[in-house]
Amino acid sequence: MKLVNNTLLAFGAEGVANSLALAHRLGLDTSLVLEAFEGGPLLSPWEAGKFRRIEAGDYSPEFPLRLALKDVHLALESGGSEHFSVLASLAREWEEVVEQGGGDDDVTVLTRFLEG
Repeated sequence: MKLVNNTLLAFGAEGVANSLALAHRLGLDTSLVLEAFEGGPLLSPWEAGKFRRIEAGDYSPEFPLRLALKDVHLALESGGSEHFSVLASLAREWEEVVEQGGGDDDVTVLTRFLEG
């Protein structure tokens, strides 16, 4: 069950990071994005909290990326990586971020790396 939970968390973190990085590249700031989505059906309380942390520049670890990546690897090993190509792609992206020094930061650090 832990691997199932953390796989869902991984995709949630990836969605937050990609959405906000795209918003920033389009010239939208985090507070505007949060205001547009908060309270609606598309943004969970967990995601809203991550948006607020990113807005504050707070990447202190609630769930360090390297530990989340460990669980992604375990999920791929247990489920068969050949069946989960999107999760395998996520793992490769996260491996790059860890190699660049982001492993001890929160999973939200992906946003900073996607922004370049």
